[in-house]
Amino acid sequence: MTPEEKERLMTPNPPIEAPSLHPSLQLASLTRREENAVMELKRQHSYNRCADAMRFFSECSAKYTIGVLWNCKEHKEIMNGCLRRANTADGMDRARAIFISEKQAKLDEIKDKPRTLI
Repeated sequence: MTPEEKERLMTPNPPIEAPSLHPSLQLASLTRREENAVMELKRQHSYNRCADAMRFFSECSAKYTIGVLWNCKEHKEIMNGCLRRANTADGMDRARAIFISEKQAKLDEIKDKPRTLI
């Protein structure tokens, strides 16, 4: 594998755009469950950004059982390098902004719903 191909695989795809939040919402505190949901969202975005590197490793690991430790070492390093580059503090802030905007949209939707009295 050439160094150019290796660098191409280790470079994550560009991140998705995060919505701009009102300054009061940027510092919104989230519950532990919501923080876990944000971390899962960030993880999914990282996996999507490094799909090529992960596919490269999975193709190699599908050929071997125990030998994957030795035979796919370079593939694993490429995949981990891409994931390291994709998982940054900026990515966490971006995932948090996406989560808060979705939460705000759900709250706005519920707020506009007509209420009936029983």
